[in-house]
Amino acid sequence: MILNEDCLTTLSKTLDETVDLIITSPPYNKAYWSSNRNLNNGFGTKSRRIEYDGYNDCMDPTEYVAWQKKVISECLRVLKPNGSLFYNHQPIQKNHLEINPKYVYDFPVKQTIIWNRKNTPKLDKSYFYPVHEYVFWIKKTEDARPYFNRHAAFEQKSIWNINPDKNNTHPAPFPKELVLNILNSCSEPGATVYDPFAGSGTTIKAAKELGRIAYGSDISELYAKQYNDTL
Repeated sequence: MILNEDCLTTLSKTLDETVDLIITSPPYNKAYWSSNRNLNNGFGTKSRRIEYDGYNDCMDPTEYVAWQKKVISECLRVLKPNGSLFYNHQPIQKNHLEINPKYVYDFPVKQTIIWNRKNTPKLDKSYFYPVHEYVFWIKKTEDARPYFNRHAAFEQKSIWNINPDKNNTHPAPFPKELVLNILNSCSEPGATVYDPFAGSGTTIKAAKELGRIAYGSDISELYAKQYNDTL
């Protein structure tokens, strides 16, 4: 099920330490840096903005960081002591510099996974083709020992070579294989799985296929309805 509400609303109603695994990819705030946005300081980039349903992905960077830190904090609150949060984000190139989600290191990052997408829509001639994204494996506390079974994963190294999902109508979908790799290695059947930015519901679909209890949140009535109508 996808709840049609802000994830912070869902999380506020979720009890402490009740979720085994959280897998998500938030909006990247790409529209703020996009070339098809007029910036006050006069520069733009060729970053491809993502057109979400009902969300403009264009926050002041300081507000964006504060928002994402609040979401991560709430996710860790509801996470069980041996649970994991997998948080997918992307480096953004702007004005011949790169912006990375450095705020994740305010939390206990266990490992950084490199997702090799193998291709990119960014064709700016001033860069090597940026074909990678990050998947940050964040644990509840510095002393926590998350559940992990590497032998159950099909991608067992820290670089995952997984094609993007080209058949999903959502503007920024997870590939199902990426989610399955996390589910197999970091949860067991019966585990509770949550996605705060559920989108088309890939995390939830994959989790349910593997016998997990799964739910998500999304502010888009369209995306939530499209998924829930398939139940």
